[in-house]
Amino acid sequence: MDFWRNSYNWREEEAGLNRLPQYMTKVHVAGFGDLEMHFVHSISTAANAVPLLFIHDWPGSFAEVTKILPLLNEAGFHVVAPSLPGYGFSQCPDKPGFTYEHVAESVHQIMSILGYSEYVVQGGDWGSDIARNLGKEYPAKVKAVHINHVNLITMPEPEFDREPDYTDFEKRSIEQYRHFTRKEFAYYMVQGSKPRTLGFAMHDSPIGILAWMMDKLFTWSDNYPWKSSELVTWTLLHYFPGPTIAFYMYKENQATKRHEVPYESTPTGVSAFPGEMEMVPRAWAEKTANIVFWQEHDKGGHFAAWENPEALAEDMVKFFRSVWK
Repeated sequence: MDFWRNSYNWREEEAGLNRLPQYMTKVHVAGFGDLEMHFVHSISTAANAVPLLFIHDWPGSFAEVTKILPLLNEAGFHVVAPSLPGYGFSQCPDKPGFTYEHVAESVHQIMSILGYSEYVVQGGDWGSDIARNLGKEYPAKVKAVHINHVNLITMPEPEFDREPDYTDFEKRSIEQYRHFTRKEFAYYMVQGSKPRTLGFAMHDSPIGILAWMMDKLFTWSDNYPWKSSELVTWTLLHYFPGPTIAFYMYKENQATKRHEVPYESTPTGVSAFPGEMEMVPRAWAEKTANIVFWQEHDKGGHFAAWENPEALAEDMVKFFRSVWK
């Protein structure tokens, strides 16, 4: 708090964010009307560049694309990184029932407006759910999905006739996954059941929302050395639009088809980072998606694009180039 009060410079941080090429557009989501959507759109100078939709998570924002953006542009990808509805500078839906399926529809429309008839998608956390839904709903448009998070938290563990032989990495993933569901899941329950109550409290207390955000940023990352300026800026990007909106995403998706494991046939690549608390063995992931690429890493956590952008970018380039025809 001393840094925030006496040393933090929002205008300096704002100038850094404004170096990202940002735009606004209007999309129409059936049953919810028009929404003003904010997004980053950075064009590669490479010939035959591949359109790539980068979807952020919670407690992240569009700013998560900052470090990985130049790597992807240089590798030959046009990158689109929207603020999800109600996050950052995108409009919040004014009706209940706006699930991640509707979020997928809204970001798909951005790609259509930009003229991308085919594209690939990357996502983590909520971004992975949205990415998978895009592959399911728009199979002719979405050519491949890459995720760094396999969400089985609210679903039953898969059953096998014979338990697979797990690597040491996978054994650690199972241990972390089960620890997370037992010891670190309270945030999900309160955000999913009382988003407005929690949101009012957080918006009333900047110290409170900073503490809430820091708990997740430190716990979910892999010993990443967070700068004080990063902690405050990530917090403000939720404080400015109001934290209630992002919390509501948990409530709206509490009961959306999570009683069974869906299967996604779109070619799917996975980057598995050791600090990701929602990572499972490949055999488990293959029960939910057409996994054609799997790469394990020795460093990185939930915020892979921020913590280890080089490794994530390398995986994305290798995977997407192998499936883009």
